[in-house]
Order: sequence, then C-alpha cells, then structure tokens
Amino acid sequence: MKNSILITLTLASALVLTLGAFTSSTKETPEFIVLTMPLMETAKSHTLEVLDAMPAENFNYQPTEVNKTFGSQMVHIGYSLHYFSEAMMKGNRIKYEEPDASTMSKDEIRGLVAKGFDDMMAAMGTLSSEDLAAELPFGKNTTITRGQAVIFAHDHVTNHRAKANLYLRMNGIEPPNYKFL
Repeated sequence: MKNSILITLTLASALVLTLGAFTSSTKETPEFIVLTMPLMETAKSHTLEVLDAMPAENFNYQPTEVNKTFGSQMVHIGYSLHYFSEAMMKGNRIKYEEPDASTMSKDEIRGLVAKGFDDMMAAMGTLSSEDLAAELPFGKNTTITRGQAVIFAHDHVTNHRAKANLYLRMNGIEPPNYKFL
C-alpha cells in the first residue's frame, strides 16, 4: 500500500513539475487547474451515476466483513473530498470525522458526494501557481504539494468508485459506462 502511494505521488510529482512549466505567475487560473477541473467534473458526474445505479435497499451491501458497504464507499468519497478541500487545498487543520453511512439515506449520501466534489472544485479554483507548489504534511514523515494533492484526490475517488462498481456487478447491476472527459 505504501509503495503504491509513493509510486502514485512520484508520478504525480512528475506531472505537476511538467505542468508547472505551463502555469502563469499572475492571478490567472494556473494551467494545471484548467486541465484538471474538467477531470473532476467528469469524476463527479460519473461517481453520481454509479451511486444512482445502486438501489437504496442495497446501500448496506458489503462483500465481506472487512469491506466497506456500498454506502460507506460513497460516504468515504464525498467526505474525503470535503476533507481534502479543507486540509490540503485551504491548509486548514480539521479533524477527519466521516459520517456513518448506515444512518444516512441514499439522498443524503448523494448530497454529501455532490457537495464533496463541489467543495474540492471550489477550493481548487482559488489556487495560484504558488499555492500548487506549496508543500503540505502528508502522513508522519511525508510532504506533498497541493498540485500532488489534487492528483491524489482524483486517484482516491477513482479507487473507491472502482470498488463501488464491483459492488454493482456483485448485485447483478451493470455499472454505468466509464467516462474520462
């Protein structure tokens, strides 16, 4: 797990450095954000399609005792994006307090997911090139830049949405077609 995170962060660093050459030092939106915002928009719509495909009565489905339920996968996506927007994009120190999916309706979970994406994209839209290059603590002995955090957030969504897609298939439901842009 740690190796995959380090590999992802290394690749993300290379992408951020490459894209950094295309960013402007003025108050204009950095090219990196211009390029990644449509990816987040697509991730939002696709994630909501996956969520919508699962019937409300199956939100407590979990393949094994060690796996999250479908609803928990979705809550984790939505709340993590909210957390990333506050902690990684804005630099606020907040406690991670993920809601309990078992106490939420499908509509409440859908609202949390949509809000998580909206919070993340709003925070991304405020970043300058300097903000993207700023390093933040990530774990005990690691730092990442805000640009890397954007990539990490998108990768994190993809990971948990893929699990949710599998849960759909395990319930005999064809997942929505994958979208990139």
